[in-house]
Amino acid sequence: MHIDDGRGRPGGPAADSAPESAPDQAPDVPEPPHDARAEATGAQPAADTAVAAAGLTAEPAAGPTAEPVTESGFGPAEPITEPAAEPAAQAPPGPPARKPRRRGRTTLLIACAAVLGVLAGGGLGYRIQYDRKPTPLPPLTGAALPQPKGAAPPAPALPASEDGGLVFHKDLTKLLVPTPKGAHETQRGWESLLDYSEEYNDPAYIFTEMAGWNFQRSALAEWKQHDEYYTVILTQFRDETKANARSDFAAQVMTNDENPEDGSSVDIPGVDNGSVWPSAAPHREAGYLPEYLGRGAAEYGNFDVEVYVDGLHPVKAATVMTLIRKQLERL
Repeated sequence: MHIDDGRGRPGGPAADSAPESAPDQAPDVPEPPHDARAEATGAQPAADTAVAAAGLTAEPAAGPTAEPVTESGFGPAEPITEPAAEPAAQAPPGPPARKPRRRGRTTLLIACAAVLGVLAGGGLGYRIQYDRKPTPLPPLTGAALPQPKGAAPPAPALPASEDGGLVFHKDLTKLLVPTPKGAHETQRGWESLLDYSEEYNDPAYIFTEMAGWNFQRSALAEWKQHDEYYTVILTQFRDETKANARSDFAAQVMTNDENPEDGSSVDIPGVDNGSVWPSAAPHREAGYLPEYLGRGAAEYGNFDVEVYVDGLHPVKAATVMTLIRKQLERL
């Protein structure tokens, strides 16, 4: 047996002490003394320890190897086998892994049970109701009302004060209130949309607004009495699609309520949409005397009625109310 020191050459005490050859048959050799045998057996572990400390690997020497002999020196000795190392303790096997549970089976069973329950309950209820006798119900209609024989009498005609349709196609100039006795009439007749719009501060806006409300025609009357000027205007709209006269009346109410020269409005009795505004503050303009103005407006059918009273003295609500009520009575 030889020891390789890593450089390719054998060496070490174990190689020097190994026998070179062994005879096929061992001769009768007297047993060595006990002390010599002990020294021989103790030298081998010392050599193995030195080899292990040097980090070298022991290999068998080249050539024939000597067979081990027994202590008596007769015959080959049986090989000494080292006890096998005990295997490392293994951890006890754990419980087997559980297979994942299939989801949805319980929900499907519950849903099927619910559907079957509904079907079974509905069928059972239908069967029970089918076997019962029908319950008589009261009639849905009452007794027939007695019908008069012959044609019905004609409906009485409405008075002119209640039927606004009677004046729709008449001459508007004839519907205007007459000029009072002793007054000086300055104008009476038809008024175009252009002439009507020119009486406002923004004629273009008024023209567009009135045209959008389907302006049809207009008539006015003016007179002067006791240093006061009176104006009455009747304006008719086409209201086939909507109440355009009401839109014009609402615009006048909003304008008069916001005018600081007008007083608080007073409703006209017996009229759904009608008000008068007395004068509050005079209207001042360079080159002219201060002027007071009272106004009134009302809606009647597809007509709008406008009255104006202006003068050098404050105008009372009663003066405007008297004039507009006379005009409404003529309609």
